[in-house]
Amino acid sequence: MIRAVAALLAAALSLLVPLSASAQAWPTKPVRIIVAYPPGGATDLQARLVAAKLNERWGVPVIVENKPGANTVIATDMVAKAAPDGQTVLLTAMPYALNPMLIAKLPYDTAKDLVPVTLMATIPNVLVVYPGLPVNSLGDLIKLARAEPGSVSFASTGQATSTHLSGELFGKMAGLKLNHIPYKGSAPAHLDLIAGRVSMMFDNGALQHVKSGKLKALAVTSAKRVPWLPDTPTMMEQGLAGYEAAAWYGVFAPSGTPSAIVRKLADEITWALRSPDTVEKLTTAGAIAGGGTPEEFRKFLAVETDKWGQLVRDLGMKPE
Repeated sequence: MIRAVAALLAAALSLLVPLSASAQAWPTKPVRIIVAYPPGGATDLQARLVAAKLNERWGVPVIVENKPGANTVIATDMVAKAAPDGQTVLLTAMPYALNPMLIAKLPYDTAKDLVPVTLMATIPNVLVVYPGLPVNSLGDLIKLARAEPGSVSFASTGQATSTHLSGELFGKMAGLKLNHIPYKGSAPAHLDLIAGRVSMMFDNGALQHVKSGKLKALAVTSAKRVPWLPDTPTMMEQGLAGYEAAAWYGVFAPSGTPSAIVRKLADEITWALRSPDTVEKLTTAGAIAGGGTPEEFRKFLAVETDKWGQLVRDLGMKPE
């Protein structure tokens, strides 16, 4: 009996050793980071900052490939079907969690075809208003919207985006009737907001307009104040208890990637993200560095999916 148990343990150890050795040696050839968005945006910046750090650390090329389109589906499908060897990973954002609720026929199953690696970053939104709007605080805005139901409109960069859902969450929690005006991107939304054709917007790309005085910042949507707008209070500070919203970005690997490689990926990306120079560059861009274990990211995803999924259902948004 003892000999049989010993033989089983030896066999198990023989399977673990090659995997551990393989993870220690990995990577030995180029690693691709498939980005679900075009060059030049927040996601692309994060990928290139991390790629540069890892390329230097590993001594092998870390290549950033932009594969935008179909609300992140093209890039996600590409990685879902990639070899599970740690050589190809996905960098995507919030639509990853919402697409299964909004798109009837996805070419992949997020629950089966991909595994979480680590949180890359979060970017809180800023509640900005047209300067001519007679409000100077969140309380003023709520009073105005309650006094004139339906008169306050908010812009977004499109349906089910962070900018849209942040506005809907505000309306729900404050008990307001707000008119949602979706735009194809932030630039046209900013133009109409500056001109006063819409009243407000939750956005993470309007900092230059705030600093120039073209827009007025009333609140940030994070749990704490942010260093790039230290004098702007949070939504919670101004009485909206429990309000927190941010765009998030994360790394995923194909299902079947050895767990030791997934963990090493998480450790190495976390090191890159939390390096002082990377933190400084992300902060300058209005982002908060992420990092952490696959288990921590999995829990984060569960909370985010439940929170925004419930809002999507409350809004009556159906798969198309």
